[in-house]
Amino acid sequence: MLKKLSIAAVAAVGVSGAANAEYLYGFGGMYVDHQSWDHGLNEVNNPKGRNQYVIGIEGGAGFTWGELYGFYDYENIGNAPDQRAAAAKATAHVYLGDTGASIYAQVYDFGSDMQSEQNRVLGLGYTKLGGDNWFFKPWIGIHQITVNDGFAKCEDQKDPRALCPGGEYDYSKHNGSNGYMAGWTARYAWNMFGQDFSVVNWNEIEFDRNETLAKAQGGKNAWNGGAMLSWHITDNLYTGVTYRYFRNKLGHEGYGDLFIYRIGYNF
Repeated sequence: MLKKLSIAAVAAVGVSGAANAEYLYGFGGMYVDHQSWDHGLNEVNNPKGRNQYVIGIEGGAGFTWGELYGFYDYENIGNAPDQRAAAAKATAHVYLGDTGASIYAQVYDFGSDMQSEQNRVLGLGYTKLGGDNWFFKPWIGIHQITVNDGFAKCEDQKDPRALCPGGEYDYSKHNGSNGYMAGWTARYAWNMFGQDFSVVNWNEIEFDRNETLAKAQGGKNAWNGGAMLSWHITDNLYTGVTYRYFRNKLGHEGYGDLFIYRIGYNF
C-alpha cells in the first residue's frame, strides 16, 4: 500500500510541476568514491573484503511547489560483473503552502546478484530551518521494505549462504511494514583562506522494526548516516571525505563505521 502511495506522491509532484511549477534552482554532478571499510574506527565483518570503488551521479532541483533529490551508484566496479551492485535513491518534499511543512517521500533501491532491497518512506517534513549558508531539513514517516537476501540465514541456521526454507523467521524474504523512519539532511558552507568548504550530514533512524527483520539485523532500532567534509577546489571540481556510521545496518550488528574518499565534478 505504501509503495502505491509513494508512487502516487511522486506522480502528484509531476502533475503539480507541469501545472504551475516555477523552477528555482538545480544542481547535478558525478563522482568516484572509494569505500574504505578497513579505515573505520570500529571493527566490522571482513573489512578489507568490503573495500570497493563506486561511481555515481546525483542531482536535485527546487520549484515553487517543492524540491527533489536523487542519486545512482554503481558499486564494486573493479570486480567481476556478478559481484557488482547498484543503488539508487529518490526523495521529495512537496510543500504544504508557506508553512514550511511538507509531504515527504523517499524510495531507496539496492540490487545485486545475491541481494535486493527496497525501502519506502512516506510522511511529513520541514524545510524552513536555514539561512544563506546552511539548512536543516528533518522528516518522519511510515517505513515499508521489500527484501530478498541470498546471504540471509534462518533462525539457528549457521551457513550464511544457504537459502532459507521459509517459515516465521525466514530472514531471506520480507515484504511489508518495517515500523517507522525519521531523519534529516543538513548542510553548512563557509570560506576560509580564500577556499570554499562545506559539511553535509544525512541521518536515518529506524524504529519499531518488523520482528523478523529485527531478529535478522540486530535489533528493533537502527541508525544509518554520514557526515561529509568537502573542499570545493573550483566551481566544478571538489574532493571530500565522509565518515559513514551505522548501527544494526549493512549486515553488521552493533555500531560500525568506515571512511569514504571522493573526487567529484559538478556540472
